[in-house]
Amino acid sequence: MKNTIYREEFSAAGISSKTIKSALDCCLIRLCRGVYSVIRECGVKDHSRIAAFIRDVDWISFHVGKTPADLKRDFRYQTQLRALRIQSYRWYRPEDVIVGKSAAVLHGIPLYKDASQAITVRHPRSNSHTKEIIRVRDEVPAEDQVRFGHLAATSAIKTALDLIRISGQHEAFAALEWVLRQATADHFPGFNPRSGYTEKFQSEARRIIKTAFYPAVARMRSGQVTAQRMVDAIGPFSESPAESKCRLNLIALNLTGFEQQIEVRDSRGFIARVDFLNEQARTILAVDGSEKYALVGPSLFRREGEQHNRLLSLGYKVIHLSFDDVLRLNDFRDKIFTQVPELKQMVGSPDE
Repeated sequence: MKNTIYREEFSAAGISSKTIKSALDCCLIRLCRGVYSVIRECGVKDHSRIAAFIRDVDWISFHVGKTPADLKRDFRYQTQLRALRIQSYRWYRPEDVIVGKSAAVLHGIPLYKDASQAITVRHPRSNSHTKEIIRVRDEVPAEDQVRFGHLAATSAIKTALDLIRISGQHEAFAALEWVLRQATADHFPGFNPRSGYTEKFQSEARRIIKTAFYPAVARMRSGQVTAQRMVDAIGPFSESPAESKCRLNLIALNLTGFEQQIEVRDSRGFIARVDFLNEQARTILAVDGSEKYALVGPSLFRREGEQHNRLLSLGYKVIHLSFDDVLRLNDFRDKIFTQVPELKQMVGSPDE
């Protein structure tokens, strides 16, 4: 997988430490102590035997034409490397359970600008702290554990709940909604968000919250009140962390009346499925999900074009929100209330 090679394999092939050192940042990268990945087939003669370890050609192709600076800026790539480090680390102890942001990486939960390198684990009897692993003495209930091959980690739900304490409510809320969305989609084979959402999708999400999320909250030793409040508020319709953050901002402002993923039509038929719609205020929030932190790529909804004009002709006001706009509550509030002042009248009002 990803041309992962252990130091002993190099030694068995007669590749010296000097050769390995010279190959780093050329055709080889170091994942963790004694573990490497071959990323390209270079023309350096001394590195020719390293090329014999190439098995994952797609991994090699990915690196073609990319500089170290390009790779450092590539958020998804850096996340892949972190997952490789966690999976290939060789000095786990029996009963180690991978937790926190390390568990989030294994589950694929998106993390915003996370540059942490050390693997975080819990162990029922041991404490230790090195550059590569932080081990804290603590027990993780069996109900909150899952397996990744030979590795144990906190479940996706438990991991997202732990992020409340580790990363704050904004990131944890996005993680909780991501986990709920994935769990719900798993019950609908062939699910495609572009086809829209059914009432069954929402009802299945509510069932999962009651049967899986609530018990996980009940097992928490602290922070239950905040966790319960957040779990009560999550839904399965956010298609990117940016949309989750927008949704949490609406909740924080007590700004009612907005619904997610609503289809809008006119006399000509379907126009668009918009991210957030407040029918009473005739206001649409279009959240840009194209940031590197997004899951599903650029928003289908754009400022320019026929869709936008048709929505305007129906009397809708469209507020376009970037990731930065939803990242900070004050910026979010200022932007939406400046563009649509009448929204202020809906703060704290009952749902229609």
